[in-house]
Amino acid sequence: MRYFLSIIMIVTAVAASAAAGVEQPDTVAPKPGFFKKVLGYIAGDLDAPDEEAATGLSVIGGPHFDTTTKFGVGVVANYGYRMPGCYSPLPPSNLSVKGDVSTAKFWIAEVQNNMILAADKYRANSLLKVEYMPLYYWGIGYHNGKNDNNKTRMKQFRVEFSTDFLFRLVPGLYVGPYLHWEYNKADSIDMPELLDGHGLHQRSYGVGLTVDYDTRDFITEPTRGIYVHASQVFFPRFLWNGDNGFTRTNLRFSIYKKAWRGAIIAADLRALFNYGTPSWATMALWGDSNNMRGYYHGRYRDKHMMNATIELRQRLWRWLGAVVWLGGGTVFHDSRSMHFLPNVGVGLRWAFRKHVNIRLDMGFGRAGEKAFIFGINEAF
Repeated sequence: MRYFLSIIMIVTAVAASAAAGVEQPDTVAPKPGFFKKVLGYIAGDLDAPDEEAATGLSVIGGPHFDTTTKFGVGVVANYGYRMPGCYSPLPPSNLSVKGDVSTAKFWIAEVQNNMILAADKYRANSLLKVEYMPLYYWGIGYHNGKNDNNKTRMKQFRVEFSTDFLFRLVPGLYVGPYLHWEYNKADSIDMPELLDGHGLHQRSYGVGLTVDYDTRDFITEPTRGIYVHASQVFFPRFLWNGDNGFTRTNLRFSIYKKAWRGAIIAADLRALFNYGTPSWATMALWGDSNNMRGYYHGRYRDKHMMNATIELRQRLWRWLGAVVWLGGGTVFHDSRSMHFLPNVGVGLRWAFRKHVNIRLDMGFGRAGEKAFIFGINEAF
């Protein structure tokens, strides 16, 4: 369970940005109050044209408390930009950076970039994540995950890098090569038998093909359109994968529709299938900050995963919004090992910039599982 202690840093960051952006008049005028500066800054940005408001740098941070990672401080940044020839109505490119450190010696650094090139003839997407996690591990499979007696401590260091370069075939349809590299190192684990014979250190090298169909108006905050993603990645043994050679099929379908004034209905379906011998580290992991929010990340893991989420996003007043979602799915080894895992949640949205939301979500799962998420941009 995660508890949010304070958003003082959020208000401070917004106020600092507002103060920095205020032009000094030629004549002396009464200075606006603190809250007028904050609200004026936000209102001005929300009223700006999309091609202006969706670009620029936003930085925000704040403290938080988590029963696993304890007291910590997180910082997120978003940079919207346009490459030459990529002007409105094309969506802007987007670079997001996340950092977090806690008193439990947990830390993470993440950089994600979605780049649109040459009037959208090409797209390049990349992710780099480095994290150290003193966490809990339950083993592989649904029954191990739900067994509280399997809960064991593990110290895991993980590095993940993935990238693709996509070529536009027809408007909205892109295809291109995909590369993936991942390193996982478990320094220690109290119950090593739960690793099912896999080693503590795991490296994965993958190559494959990605196909995307994308008609979303904005990547960071879609209000209409659909997004379809399919990738086939190969992790062969001869490519330094040792005994853990496998192939992975990753599928996603998302759709966004305007419902009534200020309301968006978003639906997201995902599936991941591993064939071969993936290790404990490369199994399909259930629950993260964008998918099946509310579950302890990796408590449930197996070769395959399928889930679906439907979310209502409602703008309440200017920069303030709320969401509610319902979803569920399963992790499984074969058709006989499927068990339903429900997911519901609520959240608040702070429009830090136009089409850039600060996200505060509280998700709930089965048997009292719950988690708080503090992030930037929409979950999907």
